[in-house]
Amino acid sequence: VVIEKRKRNKRFFPDTKAIDPYDPTTYGYIELGTIIGAHGVHGLMKLTSITDFSQHRLCQPGIRHIKPPNRRSPREVQLVEGRPIGTEGATIGTENNPTYLIRLETVDDREEALKMRGCVLYALEEEKVDELLEEDEYIVSDLVGLNVFFDENADDGGRQSGKGFEDLFIGNIRGVVMGSEMCAIPGLGQDLLEVVLPSPHGGQGEDLVLVPFVPEIVTSVNLDGRMVSITPPPGLLDLSYRREEK
Repeated sequence: VVIEKRKRNKRFFPDTKAIDPYDPTTYGYIELGTIIGAHGVHGLMKLTSITDFSQHRLCQPGIRHIKPPNRRSPREVQLVEGRPIGTEGATIGTENNPTYLIRLETVDDREEALKMRGCVLYALEEEKVDELLEEDEYIVSDLVGLNVFFDENADDGGRQSGKGFEDLFIGNIRGVVMGSEMCAIPGLGQDLLEVVLPSPHGGQGEDLVLVPFVPEIVTSVNLDGRMVSITPPPGLLDLSYRREEK
């Protein structure tokens, strides 16, 4: 058995304005779920899952990271075991997230488990699950920040043929709107890329447009090249909007 050596509980904040020191997902962590209470008397805890890879992230023992509500950065913990309560299929089309029972190495009884309520469980972004992805499936965090361009090779009557790099540029992916959030009927919702358009004065603007993540429109995704090619139907990019400040 090879034991991985690592510096425990040490994370460094990248020097970038995009970092929110109170949001670990902006500096290298993936949120898995939140502990909502204790189960039984032997340290089991109930956790609501928000990861698409629950069986891998929440049921396989190994190193995870936990952040109490009053702490800024997650600390390293050992996940001992995990199993679902019911089936994830029962929550599809509802507002409920699947619930799991998990046990951490440092939590041995109900009293300690109750103290963990509200803690958020994370994994490191570097702990990829690419081998679990189907063809044409992508992790949201891998798509955010990619540049979006018109597909110059698209069969669109030559509208993009001969255009330069700047003329083909559309914007940057700011986020992904999941189809399950838009439609309660399983299978009918379509994921959407939220693309921020450039400002006429240079740099990123405030206008956003939603691009359906379907092969008829998104013709290629190049993660290594940090770019996405699309062939939007006429009028799609004119349907821009701005987020309301809360």
